[in-house]
Amino acid sequence: MPSERVQLQIDALLDRAGQAVTDMEWERVRDASRSVLAVDADNEDAKAFLAMAEPNLNDASEVLAPELSETEPESQADTDTPTSFAGGRYTVSRFLGEGGKKKVYLAHDSILDRDVAFAVIKTEGLDEVGRERIRREAQAMGRMGTHPCIMPI
Repeated sequence: MPSERVQLQIDALLDRAGQAVTDMEWERVRDASRSVLAVDADNEDAKAFLAMAEPNLNDASEVLAPELSETEPESQADTDTPTSFAGGRYTVSRFLGEGGKKKVYLAHDSILDRDVAFAVIKTEGLDEVGRERIRREAQAMGRMGTHPCIMPI
């Protein structure tokens, strides 16, 4: 686990990636996410941001982290894979990957008619530190306001 100082830098980079999503600046999303992954290769937030940026960049092959791009959906089949989220707006296409904190799915947004990365936070066995991290992340996402490219919390 990164030190508190490094974690603050990671959080700042993830905030930049989140703002870049709001601004629909996909190269910034990619660059901030890659910077996080250079420090924390297993960071599921950064992987999700990369997966979100992928369909919006010209060269999608270099965007996904190797862990996600090499994953075969059949070999990673999740027996509890949901079929949709948010009342059916997001239809799950396949399971992308799982880390210590989240499960990430490729889903199709029926309103915007595009594919998105949908991350589900794991809540089982969380201690107070884990709950605080989720609260901080939810607050950061909530500060992004409403935008057609950001799913509300």
